[in-house]
Amino acid sequence: MRVEQISVLLRNEPGVLSKILETISTGGINILGLTINETAAFGELRLIVDNTPVTRELLEKIDVSHNIVKVIVVKLPDRPGELLKIARLLSDYDINIDYIYTLSSGKDFAFVVIKTWDMPATHEILIEKDIEIVTMENIL
Repeated sequence: MRVEQISVLLRNEPGVLSKILETISTGGINILGLTINETAAFGELRLIVDNTPVTRELLEKIDVSHNIVKVIVVKLPDRPGELLKIARLLSDYDINIDYIYTLSSGKDFAFVVIKTWDMPATHEILIEKDIEIVTMENIL
C-alpha cells in the first residue's frame, strides 16, 4: 500500500518551478502535496498528484527528468505529538527517516508522507502498531 511520488531534479534558477507547475496545472492535474529541498545548484521537487501517469507524460513533453518513488502515507490525528509518535517508533526500531512532509488534511486528521531507508520494515512496523496507512483512493 504505497503511494507514487514524483521526484524532479530542478535547476536552482528563477522560472523553472513555474514552468513545471504551469504544465501540471494546464493538464488539469491536482497537486495533493509537495516539498522542495535545495542545494546550491539544484533543488528536488517531490510531489504527489491525483494522476501520476498523466503528470509523467506532461513532464516528458517539456523535457523534465523525473522518477517515481514509492512512499508510505499515513493518516494521523491532527493534534500535538502525533508525528513525534511516528518518529520515536521508527527510531526505536533503528529506522532512519529520509524525509517526511504533509499532504492536504481534513478537520481532524493529517496525511503524512514518509520515506525511510527500509520501507518494507517501516510498513510492517506501522501496521503492527495500528497506524493507518492509506492509499491514493483514501487521499482523494
